[in-house]
Amino acid sequence: MANAIFSRHHAVKRLVSLLLGTCLVAASALAEYQDPIDLAALKMPSTQQSLLLDAAQAGNRLVVVGERGHILYSDDVGQSWHQADVASRNQLNAVQFFGEQQGWAVGEDGVIVHTSDGGRHWQRQFDSRTASTQGPLLDVAFTSQLEGFAVGVFNKVVHTTDGGLSWHPWQEHVDNLDEWHLFALAATTPDKLYIASEMGLIFRSRDGGNSFDAVQSDHDGSFHGILARQGPDGEDQLILFGVGGVVFTSHDGGDSWSRLKTDTEDGLSSGTWLADGSALLVGANGVVVTIDNSLRLTTVSHTESGLPLSSVVAPSSLQRIVVGLGGIVPLAK
Repeated sequence: MANAIFSRHHAVKRLVSLLLGTCLVAASALAEYQDPIDLAALKMPSTQQSLLLDAAQAGNRLVVVGERGHILYSDDVGQSWHQADVASRNQLNAVQFFGEQQGWAVGEDGVIVHTSDGGRHWQRQFDSRTASTQGPLLDVAFTSQLEGFAVGVFNKVVHTTDGGLSWHPWQEHVDNLDEWHLFALAATTPDKLYIASEMGLIFRSRDGGNSFDAVQSDHDGSFHGILARQGPDGEDQLILFGVGGVVFTSHDGGDSWSRLKTDTEDGLSSGTWLADGSALLVGANGVVVTIDNSLRLTTVSHTESGLPLSSVVAPSSLQRIVVGLGGIVPLAK
């Protein structure tokens, strides 16, 4: 009997010891864990070949953003690239500059980082830990050096009027009761803004973003990107594109739409206007769609690698830089 009691006592001691050990390991791991939001992006020699998701111009400088908080910039039209200092390790989905020095990038966990030196150094302004709605931000647009909007999943919208020193929830200003995802933003003037969404919807503001009304296109799928500009008649010209290679255009600010024939079913993710008034769209399987300056005709080609493309920027009439799964890739005209 004594031996049995001793054995049970010994077993209990071992169990308590194991439990204490497990708790100590868990506590140690918890103490050592650091949120990627709070960690600086690692400097890596292979960053130029990593997953990159958006590209922008800051004067003569090119800036690209992507996974792990990676931001790269080039001052020689993409011949060489330098990795920026970024105060977050979260994936960055989109970047935009207003002027040559002020820029913002947005990404996972609602992270927003800002630069005031043309993209060399980035500081975190905002993240979802203090926000009323969670989830990633997918695009950002500033209509002045002080006022900007960022959008994301499930109708996530934040707004600033002080250059990002403070960001405030803005989803109640969007007529989106079903909380469709908001994929992309574009503006033609401080008063006119457009958001690409699901179910063939865009959300349009004509009062500087104070309200966004739902506008239905002749489509029921998702639009992952939007380009907008003022036409010679003063009306806004729009290009909507997304899943299945679908492209719609409007010459009257979204009041009416035309579907373009693209001869591709590859999803389209991003695009840019070109100097001659035409547009270039890129997407899955290395697809490249060129739309003529009348916004009525398209031509389609594919990159040699066939890797997915996320964004494109055209620093000159002869050069295009695309980014995507294969990193940074020059694109022949």
